[in-house]
Amino acid sequence: MKNFIKENLVLVVGLTFPLLLILIFFASTVVPKLMSTPPQYEVLFTTRSYDYQNTTDYRLDFAVKNQKLTVKVKKHDSKDVNYDLKRLMAYDAKTDTVREIAVDMSQVLASATDGVAVLHETENMLIDTAIVSPDGYTLDGPSYGGGGLMGGLFGGGNRDSGFRLKKGNIGYKIPHTQQHYYYNQVQFIGWVIKK
Repeated sequence: MKNFIKENLVLVVGLTFPLLLILIFFASTVVPKLMSTPPQYEVLFTTRSYDYQNTTDYRLDFAVKNQKLTVKVKKHDSKDVNYDLKRLMAYDAKTDTVREIAVDMSQVLASATDGVAVLHETENMLIDTAIVSPDGYTLDGPSYGGGGLMGGLFGGGNRDSGFRLKKGNIGYKIPHTQQHYYYNQVQFIGWVIKK
């Protein structure tokens, strides 16, 4: 065995070096995540979806007032058909799930004062609008990178890393659960500090 290694040193190094690099990259990305606590607070955000089968007569604008999520409803004035729908989403990193919080338009329109209403679906939530969550995470946007020589050789250039919750070197990527949602148009709302 020793003779084989001595006679084929270049071959042995050529086979073990990529494996060693894989182990190093795995350890540098997975181990810190295993050693840390996941984000303890859900993040609320909006995204857009283009739905050519359903139109909307209203535009929704979400805001937080006195730690409560409100929605401002405005009727579209234009005669153009609007297929661009704003969706309210929540991401829970503990379960790595994204869910849509459905907005009951009839309830919103019935309870709106001056076009603004507290959402029935979120009325028990307290929301913190600070950029940094109470446990130190931030919502970090997509980054596009050239990938360099190695990335270019192995198809790693100009890739969108998506939105993620980030704290130092630790990141939790928000999964794409609905392919027709435009996750590059994410608008941060806040952290759910109490349900």
